[in-house]
Amino acid sequence: MATVFYFLPKNAELTAQEQAELDALKDRPITYDEDCPPMTDRQLDEIDYLIRKYKTRRITKEILMAEFPERFQKRTLN
Repeated sequence: MATVFYFLPKNAELTAQEQAELDALKDRPITYDEDCPPMTDRQLDEIDYLIRKYKTRRITKEILMAEFPERFQKRTLN
């Protein structure tokens, strides 16, 4: 199960409606589709490794190319 984080500025006051919306989302199941498929344990471990190594939450193509160059080899068309 995935954990969703949301960040608010310090001293942020939520309205009752905003708090109710956040509370309703906590128990909502995660739905996957073709744009957001579930990840394997190996993929999750790779992402966790990259986040810790580069101290970032945004994994760019450049980071992936530096760590996994074999995935980005040039291919020729027949």
